[in-house]
Amino acid sequence: MITALWIRLFISFRKNAILKLLLLSDPFEWGDQPARDRNCGRRTMASRIPQIPLFTKRMCIFILVYYGIHSFVRFMTGDDYPLMFNTYYYFVVSYSPVYEMIYLSQIMAAAVYILTFANSIGLYGSIMAITCSQLEKLRANLLDIRQELDSGAETDTEEWREVQTSQEVFCRMQEQLNECIRHHQQIIRFMRVVEEIFNPFLVGLFLLLMCGICLTAFSVAMNWGDLYSLSEALLIYCFLMLMLCVYCRFGEELTNQAESVRHAAWGCDWVGTPVQFQRCLLFIIATANKEFRLTAGKFVTVSNKTLINIFNQTISFFMFLIQVKDKTEDNQNT
Repeated sequence: MITALWIRLFISFRKNAILKLLLLSDPFEWGDQPARDRNCGRRTMASRIPQIPLFTKRMCIFILVYYGIHSFVRFMTGDDYPLMFNTYYYFVVSYSPVYEMIYLSQIMAAAVYILTFANSIGLYGSIMAITCSQLEKLRANLLDIRQELDSGAETDTEEWREVQTSQEVFCRMQEQLNECIRHHQQIIRFMRVVEEIFNPFLVGLFLLLMCGICLTAFSVAMNWGDLYSLSEALLIYCFLMLMLCVYCRFGEELTNQAESVRHAAWGCDWVGTPVQFQRCLLFIIATANKEFRLTAGKFVTVSNKTLINIFNQTISFFMFLIQVKDKTEDNQNT
């Protein structure tokens, strides 16, 4: 509940900043990009942008249907008036229709929490995918800078000799490079705004997700024999880890795409070009060498390494709880 409240407060207080960020993405185009990278064959981020809303929609439907079935079965089979959440009230909740009304309110609250989580994932994923798609486009444009014209152009021998002069070729290459430099500066400006907006939000979210995952591991350990409670806790654990995985995976992808720009600049056909062209190319390489990493609070990187560390810590905490529970049961039996 606190995690959903944190997301809601972030969207409310930073709404204007998010709108300005979306306005900065207006010059970006990704509809003309291929679905597969021509060098490695992997799916491009441009092809994933339309899939993000579909993914969040299906995730919401799956979790809501699962929670609905789980709650209905528990409601019909429970003899001790169980609730979805462990809550405390100042009045007796086991009488009808108070119990039914509280149970219905908790179901509605769970639906609100799930939709809040899914919307935050969709917003963050869309912004990261747009940024990565522009870096992919920039890399492709840099690799397309060549000291030759399109071999498929239909020209006769006289026109080909007239166009294929060194000065005109270098002028065309310089125009392409200038366009890439302008595009790169727009992307860097957009990435800095993304870091400025999301880094305070991510540090609070990561702390809350870690607390939620640890509490869920505690719930799993304490309800090891209860099928209903165990299945619910496992679902919550998987969902929280999925959220953490999405945030860290996109952060890692953004870092890798930003680093690939310098390799693309070095890989373009720059040998034999004028000094002015090489200086401009060196400017792109020097800018790309400044490593960009999305951070949570300026001290934790949003990356796969952070995800693995959190996962290892939660598993260690879970195994510790299981050992403590086993020793407690052994002492009670003896």
